[in-house]
Amino acid sequence: MSNFTRNDDSTTPSAQFYETPVHDSAVIPLAQLVDSFQDKNQQTLSNFYKGSPPKWVDYFTAEENNTPLVKRDVYDDLIQQIKKCQKMNCAVSSINFSHHPGSGGSTLAMQVLWDLRSDFKCAIIKHGTAEATVIAGQSVQLFEEGDSLDKRTLLLLNDNVSEEDLMESLNQEIAKKEFSPTVPIAILLNAKRQTTNRAKDFLNLKNEMSFTELHNFELQEAEMKLKHSDEEMKQFHGFNLMKNNFSEEYVASLSSIQKVKEYVRGHKTACSTELFSVLALLNSYVPGSFLPISRCLDILAPEHSVSEQDTLTTPLDLPDLKLQVEKDMEPFMDLIVIFSRDEVKSECVRLAHPMIANECLKALAKADITKGEIAKRFLESCKPKEPPYMVKIIKSLLIKREIVDEFQKGFSRLILDLQDEHDTTMCKQLFEIATNTFEQDAFFPQAFARFLYLVFRDYDGAEHQAVVAIDRDPENSFLRDTLGQIHKHHLKDKLKDQKVRASEIFEVADLAIRAFGDAEKAAENEQDPNSSTAQPKKISQAFNCRGLFGYIQVAKMVFETLTALDQKWNYILTGEKSIEVLGLAEAQNLLQYQDLIVNLRKNVEKKHAFFETYLTYSKPSRYKSEPPYFQADVESCYNMYLLRHSKPGVSTRSVMDRSFAGLFSCIRLCASSFIERLTEHTKKIFEGDQSNVDAAVNYIFSNIILSNTDDTSRVLQTLKDLRAILWRFVDEKNIHQSPEFFLLVLLLFWPDENQDQPLHYELDLSNVAENMKAAFDQKYLKHFRSRYLRPLFFLGQGTGLKRLVHSWKIFHAHKKDRTVHVQKKQTWDTLDWGSGNMWRDHSVQSLLLRVSGVFKKQQLFAYVGDKEIPVYTDQSFVSCQGSASFFLGFTIKGPVAYDITFQESSACLQETDAEGWTSSTCNSCSSIKDLTDCSVILPETVASSVNENMKYRVKAAPGIYECGITGIRWESSCDVELEYCWSNWDLVGEFLKTEQYCPCGPLLNINVISGRLKAVHLPHFLCLGSGQSLDDEVRVCHVTGDRICLERCTLTRFHATLLIPTLCLMGLVKRLLRRKIHCKILIYHVLNAAQTFRIYLIPDDKKSKEAVEKEERGKCVKISKPNPESSMEMKKSYKLKTLEETKKMDCDSEIMPTSLKLRYPVRTPNFFEVYISNPTQNFYLQMMDEDNAVVWEVKIRKDDFNQVPRSEGVQEHSSEEYGVWFVSKYRTDLIERVSYVNPIADDLKDSLGDIKYKKITNKSITSDDQMRELYNCLSAEPDLKKRFYESLQKREPFLVNSLQKQNGS
Repeated sequence: MSNFTRNDDSTTPSAQFYETPVHDSAVIPLAQLVDSFQDKNQQTLSNFYKGSPPKWVDYFTAEENNTPLVKRDVYDDLIQQIKKCQKMNCAVSSINFSHHPGSGGSTLAMQVLWDLRSDFKCAIIKHGTAEATVIAGQSVQLFEEGDSLDKRTLLLLNDNVSEEDLMESLNQEIAKKEFSPTVPIAILLNAKRQTTNRAKDFLNLKNEMSFTELHNFELQEAEMKLKHSDEEMKQFHGFNLMKNNFSEEYVASLSSIQKVKEYVRGHKTACSTELFSVLALLNSYVPGSFLPISRCLDILAPEHSVSEQDTLTTPLDLPDLKLQVEKDMEPFMDLIVIFSRDEVKSECVRLAHPMIANECLKALAKADITKGEIAKRFLESCKPKEPPYMVKIIKSLLIKREIVDEFQKGFSRLILDLQDEHDTTMCKQLFEIATNTFEQDAFFPQAFARFLYLVFRDYDGAEHQAVVAIDRDPENSFLRDTLGQIHKHHLKDKLKDQKVRASEIFEVADLAIRAFGDAEKAAENEQDPNSSTAQPKKISQAFNCRGLFGYIQVAKMVFETLTALDQKWNYILTGEKSIEVLGLAEAQNLLQYQDLIVNLRKNVEKKHAFFETYLTYSKPSRYKSEPPYFQADVESCYNMYLLRHSKPGVSTRSVMDRSFAGLFSCIRLCASSFIERLTEHTKKIFEGDQSNVDAAVNYIFSNIILSNTDDTSRVLQTLKDLRAILWRFVDEKNIHQSPEFFLLVLLLFWPDENQDQPLHYELDLSNVAENMKAAFDQKYLKHFRSRYLRPLFFLGQGTGLKRLVHSWKIFHAHKKDRTVHVQKKQTWDTLDWGSGNMWRDHSVQSLLLRVSGVFKKQQLFAYVGDKEIPVYTDQSFVSCQGSASFFLGFTIKGPVAYDITFQESSACLQETDAEGWTSSTCNSCSSIKDLTDCSVILPETVASSVNENMKYRVKAAPGIYECGITGIRWESSCDVELEYCWSNWDLVGEFLKTEQYCPCGPLLNINVISGRLKAVHLPHFLCLGSGQSLDDEVRVCHVTGDRICLERCTLTRFHATLLIPTLCLMGLVKRLLRRKIHCKILIYHVLNAAQTFRIYLIPDDKKSKEAVEKEERGKCVKISKPNPESSMEMKKSYKLKTLEETKKMDCDSEIMPTSLKLRYPVRTPNFFEVYISNPTQNFYLQMMDEDNAVVWEVKIRKDDFNQVPRSEGVQEHSSEEYGVWFVSKYRTDLIERVSYVNPIADDLKDSLGDIKYKKITNKSITSDDQMRELYNCLSAEPDLKKRFYESLQKREPFLVNSLQKQNGS
């Protein structure tokens, strides 16, 4: 081997482009990476095609060369999911994307970020050891950085941090900042490498190509052959494997593999073979792993080895190092790639693909080079101070246990494979080498200990390794739990011996209990990483309860075994007799364990009390629950020690003695007759000591539980009586009560909307909620941190105690109508309370009461009379204002809102339309403010006016409001009632023509029925960003009777303000000068003409938008896309063109007319009709002004216009048939959500007849029942269904629009 030389120059020339500088930050903006290589020389994609991991410069190069990388089918799904999250009101959301090793998952995820970098602030989470809290802080800081107008959502690529930890930390960071984002703050794209399929992952990229993907790779191959020789193409293993659909036969037949087999047979001991075998092992078992060139040189020529530290302190000539490796590894270089990586300061080496690594391991095995020997030699070459990335690779090789079908495998894949090959001795050696090499790392001896006791049953050896691990990290509770598990399994083995003696059992049980006790103490000392006092060495995201549970398991084993040996142990272990009943000799043998025996029952009771609240009030996360055996073991052990031998006069607890959490669980576990006896029992205890608050709480709570199982029980007390009992203990100044106490206060004293609250029960529920949180923090926060709090009760539709609905009843109602097998298996313990599907069930909705509230920035409030009570939500939301409704639940921490529904048009205050795109996208006037502190309100539809415009009525308390339909705003200091509707500018057309003015907003007919307005704010679509004042050009056209006048007003960004107005007919007008306006571009896909689209250009005017939607309703599918980012000029002509996805040439299309003039007002808005010859391909739409400058551009993807399922047959139906389909399709939704049943019945009266009309309009039945009666009349009347649909469009336009969007129709 030839020598290599060092370059003592202070700079390091590089043959490769290093795109990523060294970053201290854990979150790296993509823009920063892009800036670092945009001025570099042209790069090629050869290394990427061969199998190097993707780099950002590859996407830059592909874009510059106009050679886009082939996208897997999941790409479009990912884009759609991201866009969906962008339109949600959640401040933080996540998308899970799993991919098989080598399937192109990382490439695809990076491609998504690259393509969306202009729409989002894209960033990657750097590989390393940063805590979720640090990443969250840096992410929120990145969102806030830069221009105040550039508040784009963060799109974070995450492939190495726990999604749940990061989501929780982000929500906490947002809450801590107390700022009000108007767009979602972050979307996490969690790209996780999985070697097995996970059914629950909707987005899953497999080592299997679709026909379309294979076809695309063939097209790409044809292009590549124009630039690369046949020999080069053979080296592109990453590309060729995908083109051949990941075929194992293809890999085995590679000439490079055959060459390797021949070389290895003759050079088994060569250094090059050794390095190649290490690379094959790592790339097979740790996909994505690598070795730096310095480590490769260590293996190739130890006498000339170069440490990575050397490359930092004395820079080397990197091209020389690379050439040295390429020369020494020449027989294998066809299968090897060399690339740069951020966390390694030199270039890295790996095999081209995990499947190639697998095949190479088989070839090496045939040459008697086993994977065990390879791993052993590699570990022996490691040093104690390996860099973090290398330690991580080694841990993945030896320790990382895969999760398959929600269950974690026993050991790593390598260890399991070695076991299958009956090479357990080698496994032991590997663990031993790693433990001795990495002297400071506690996890290697911990894993070694697990292997020794589970495989070899070597409990002494396992105990020694566990102690070594504990010595290395004494404060880690999980390490101490491992020691307890060793003794527990040792005890289990001992108990298999039928001749085992009690003293032998207690000898091992004592060791286990001591270890679990130490684990419990260590867990108590560990701190929440979000705590301000948390120390780096003493943090744990969740409380480790394994020490407590280990104690329960040991105590259970002891009881079961000893009572089987001798029935006397029943009485000893339950505390009824002492060990002397066993005889003097046996008692003497057990004397040293007497304290342990005596304390067993007391400690079981204590730990049961912990788990009773821990498992009832919370679960690990919204999506996860404890394994079923957890609860079973806890209850079984408790029954053995405290309930099995209950006798009068003995201190053992009675089955009737229940804690608050125990009472809560009775509804799931006990018959109503037992709960009735339980209620009588708690009553007796309370009557014996009426000053005992705990006794009062349990008595009141047992009544609530009983009312949920048998609301006719003779022992039930009334809500009034229970309030009277609890009121005696209520003291708003005293917060030293339990969370359970405050929960009862909220449940009992939450006002009934149908009944007035008695004056002597006046109570500040905000204070109660605040005190409840303080009590929760004090009692439960430490143990429940990071866990999901279950809802215990909900506010229902009944009266009295019936309005308090146990969450078990919600689950039971949800489950009884379920037909899907997976849902049938669901239990109360595993239920996802955040699932939207549950709240759609009619059986659930019929139980619960929707509560009205208001959203203010990051806080949701529930209306209670004239007060607003803060309630929790499951997640952070984008800053919203205005009305919301929700189901109100109660956790042990306080009131929580579920199924939050924002009122139409109130999802975002800053002029958000139904598609989620805001009117404030105009860059020209973004610095101009508009009135923002107002509540959005939906009016009641009264009737159609003479000019066919809908008339609306609204009643409002004092305040500032916006109509969610018309956009009009008003201010008042007293209650007001308004009636208003749109009108037509034709009424004043001649006047405006004479005065030389034109409209710049809708004409509104506004009448005050009662009250008085301070100001009215009329909507307009003028752009005020020209820098010139429009005060002299703009007026309010005011019509009173026969008099028309023009009044001055004050302009804000989207409204014109008129103080103390005299209302009637009014709208905003301006001089006949060309001015720029805000516009909307609406895109529709014609249902019965798959190749035809309609594109409307209209002013940003709600009336115009409604006219378009009315015209296209039932005929077209709307495609939501961004609106122009700049204002456009009125009375100017605009042209439309279509471009292929590459933007190199026009699409094969027809566009009529060739141009459109932007006009206002128009009776029927005009549109471009676009006929696309091949609508199955993605394409671009571009709009240009008269100077051919592009003013708007969007990409239309094929999935954008496939929103209505073809199985429904909607595309083939006419508009009338669509109405029949709509009425049938949404029967359940319409029955539940239609409000204006009587006006609809009025529209249909002539067809219904008097008898049916009276049944429908019967005031004694609910609106739901009225709608059912109406549907009974529709059943055999298609014509009536058409008229019903037309009436719905008129009376319930927003409901119809909402349902159409729900299905893309």
